[in-house]
Amino acid sequence: MELLKCIKMHKFIQWNSFEFKQTSGKEKIACPTCQANKNRKGDKSISINHSEGFGKCHRCESLTFRENETKKIKMKDYKLPIQTWRNYTELSDNMVKYIEKTRKINQHTLNALNITEERFYQPATKKDTNNIVFNYFEKDVLVNKKYRDSQKNFTQSAGTKSIFYNINSVIGQNEIWITEGEFDVLALHQVGIKNAISVPNGANDNDDVWENAKEHLKGVKKFIIAVDMDEKGKSLRSKISQRLGRYRCEFVEWKNKDANDDLIEGVLNDSIKNRKKFPVSGTFNVTDLKGGIIDLYENGLPDTIKPKGYYFKEFSKIFSLMRGQLTVGTGIPSHGKSNFTDWMVLNLIKDYNMKASWFSPEHSPMSLYHTNLMEKVIGRNFWQDTETSIGKTPRITKEEINDYENWANEKIYLTGAEGTQLPTWDWLIDKFKEQMYSFGIDIFVIDAFNKVLLPKGNKIDMINQVLTKLTHFAQSNNVMIILVAHPTKMQKNEDGTSTIPDLYSVSGSADFRNQTHNGFTIHRTWADDETGQENTTSFYNQKTKFNFQGKIGGKVDFNYCLTNGRYYEKGTDEPLFNLIDSNVEFKEEKQIIPKIDVNDAFDINEIPF
Repeated sequence: MELLKCIKMHKFIQWNSFEFKQTSGKEKIACPTCQANKNRKGDKSISINHSEGFGKCHRCESLTFRENETKKIKMKDYKLPIQTWRNYTELSDNMVKYIEKTRKINQHTLNALNITEERFYQPATKKDTNNIVFNYFEKDVLVNKKYRDSQKNFTQSAGTKSIFYNINSVIGQNEIWITEGEFDVLALHQVGIKNAISVPNGANDNDDVWENAKEHLKGVKKFIIAVDMDEKGKSLRSKISQRLGRYRCEFVEWKNKDANDDLIEGVLNDSIKNRKKFPVSGTFNVTDLKGGIIDLYENGLPDTIKPKGYYFKEFSKIFSLMRGQLTVGTGIPSHGKSNFTDWMVLNLIKDYNMKASWFSPEHSPMSLYHTNLMEKVIGRNFWQDTETSIGKTPRITKEEINDYENWANEKIYLTGAEGTQLPTWDWLIDKFKEQMYSFGIDIFVIDAFNKVLLPKGNKIDMINQVLTKLTHFAQSNNVMIILVAHPTKMQKNEDGTSTIPDLYSVSGSADFRNQTHNGFTIHRTWADDETGQENTTSFYNQKTKFNFQGKIGGKVDFNYCLTNGRYYEKGTDEPLFNLIDSNVEFKEEKQIIPKIDVNDAFDINEIPF
């Protein structure tokens, strides 16, 4: 326990040293650290939570943990750095003066955040050098050490756990600040904000960090995202808000690059006061929305999201998506609505560096479903050599399977019910929330609507309730949801062909048309030698929310490639390239649109949960 005696970030008190009056619930007891002050003898300042196994003094911030709780964090998958801890109650004069001069961080803050100094090998300079050391604690265990030299070179202890810096500060907090660097945490601490953490790897949004911190963050009600003001920082802000849910996030726009720069310039407190809300569904005044208004004034209509490949050029003129929207796709069984949706989403993942999650129980087992997606990504058949427009094309190789794995591993996620559990809509939405947090998902695909159990009650009312929940989820979390839905039994035309279904044709309710932002139909026409009809898969725009998103009633004809399951517009070359490393974008023609019209009224009267 020599380690614990030397920790200055928080003082730790052995759990077994207390004389508890109960073994469950909550109680307050005297703090032995505070009792050194004669005026506080008998003052019960430590709040003990027996259920969660921790306690905290509200005066001196000492912490205590039940022994079995402490052991849980010593995960076998992670190595601990060498526990040669020294008591650095006084840093060297040079170090203190350097940090105070360059960062405006005083020695009180350095001691409070347990900053140390140590000679350590820096790979960038290939030599041992003196470093500032940021010590990463999780409860009373040192799980990582980050070293920074005077030339701003960084390195970390090898093989250690990836977790937020200063994670102990969130214990028992309803509100926390998230920064992009350790010095930003120190800067906020210096002005009184002690509940601040930092991502460990700059602007890189690592899934492991969030997974490892899940238990620590689950009780937090509000997050203030206070990352850097450069483009990478703004991208990180967007990704973090996606994970956490924009409705419970605010953000800070620093006057300079980051919190520490604002401290140096003497404007940190001013920036902190100007916290802003993300634009999510709800009620906002003009001031809340002014930034968006000015952006429209200066830059025109917002960008929509649509595939950029040459084989989608005409498609992009009639249909596009936006974040915060629910899209419904329909079509007669075996006409290709699922296949087309998959191809479209894979292109969005590629073109916009997005992540997508599929719930598609019809396409089981999951490993087999991945072979379908892999063919579309790699551009060749998984099972056999095939004849294509450029000649004989070999099947996908094992090396390409590895390439697909590396590309898709943090971009494509498949969702399935556990064991014999029947999927319900509440279960699926909860799963989506968890995936947003853990992986930062941008697009959710549900294929198909009838594969999820409706709540008990009137079918039309329940469908309305589910669609309202999905729409609210998309808007609140700034994500896209694509819902595949089967039509009712279709009538035949006089020539025996099936009528083309629209959104009103979807089985169950007209709300599939009324409650969605966008909608489309995939319809296939088979070849006919007598009439000269070719095999054609047609995309019909049934609905777009705004007129700048597309053209209602628009139609584009596609060919289908048997080799890889891709669709390409009539008149374009068969796309046989590898999607991972391709560059096949077309240059979009600039269109002048005089106004924005809402194509169909859309209201959420009451959120049914």
